[in-house]
Amino acid sequence: MVKDISADGLRGLAAANVLLCHLFLAFLPGGFAYIYPDTTTPGAMQGVVDHVIAFPPLSVLWNGQFAVCIFFVLSGYVLTKSFLDTGDLGIFRLRASRRYLRLGVPIFGAVMFAWLVMRMGWSHAAEAGRLSGSTWIADFWKEPHDLAEALRDGTYRTILGGWSHFNPTLWTMKIELLGSMFVFAYRSLNLSGRRGGLGFLLAVAGLAWFFPHDWPYYAAFLAGSHVGEARLTTSRPLLAAAMVVAVVCGGFDVSPWYDWTRILPLADNERKAFFNVLGGVLLLYVVRCGVLDRVLQSRPAQFMGRISYAFYLVHLPILLSFSAWFFVIMSERFALDPVAAAMLTVPATFAMVIAAAVVFDRSFDRWGILLAQRVFPAPRTRVKTVSVVLGSAGVRRRVRYLRRRPAERQARRSGG
Repeated sequence: MVKDISADGLRGLAAANVLLCHLFLAFLPGGFAYIYPDTTTPGAMQGVVDHVIAFPPLSVLWNGQFAVCIFFVLSGYVLTKSFLDTGDLGIFRLRASRRYLRLGVPIFGAVMFAWLVMRMGWSHAAEAGRLSGSTWIADFWKEPHDLAEALRDGTYRTILGGWSHFNPTLWTMKIELLGSMFVFAYRSLNLSGRRGGLGFLLAVAGLAWFFPHDWPYYAAFLAGSHVGEARLTTSRPLLAAAMVVAVVCGGFDVSPWYDWTRILPLADNERKAFFNVLGGVLLLYVVRCGVLDRVLQSRPAQFMGRISYAFYLVHLPILLSFSAWFFVIMSERFALDPVAAAMLTVPATFAMVIAAAVVFDRSFDRWGILLAQRVFPAPRTRVKTVSVVLGSAGVRRRVRYLRRRPAERQARRSGG
């Protein structure tokens, strides 16, 4: 299997998108009056910066929900790529058995990290929210820092229940786990042609029935798996059109720009998720066709791709502590305008989160991979003895060699 390094780069940029979204929500909330209307009101937009942040074509760069949908689409694509290359269902069995530990160990570390920050009293979220006017950041960490609660959140409640009192951005982890299992089961049917199209529609209908609010997220995994087998194109007009539609869908908000989307009989949150997923599918297809390779295969993008999971897991506790403290210091002690304070807080936060993510990637993330491999090892190698003729004398020797099963070979190459 050839690794898709452009997909890794896309994952890295999506992780940066999430952090940028949360920074703007915390310190420049007026710009999110249409992207996340629950956190502010249209009347809160003041000044040029807020209007630039809210501008739909640009907002795709910091629309965190679009980035999350890209994660889900990428998971469906990456988790099924080996199967599409080899046709070996053993890959699904191995990855499904390891999935809980692979995701869960880093989740436990992230929750305990958040608990430690709360326990040490390092949160400055309320102060920062008062200065920036963000109700979003001010609502965090109002519950007591109970260790037993943190242990429950870290071991099972976050990944199975989809919520954490200590690191609420981990609501995506339940969807990541269930979506992985759904796509494994779905692709195991191995339907093709007309049956494949009908199977996809029936699967999405089933998801909509059982998950009436979150079905677009789960459907993203199924759609992402099909991107891996889609016929690629070199047509520039077609790729340009797909890119434009991806940007339009990725920048979805509730502003008048998107009133035309109300033809779909969906609630606002479902419509946003639907269009964000559609944008993520189109963006991944464009990337697979070679567009943006120069950017996505660059060293910074590849570095971000390698630490993207750790980056996502640790960013919120750092934002609520270090970033909020930095913003308060810039605003009060140095008497800077809130916009100027926010603009200084952004690069400082990125530097801090990257440093923490590198440490986290080399500890909890790696431990999750190793533990999953230890508990659920790949099928053992089979030893086969054959007789071969060596040399002109025709001397027969019995030679033993190892033949690994395809599932084991793929698991070793992909690390999971």
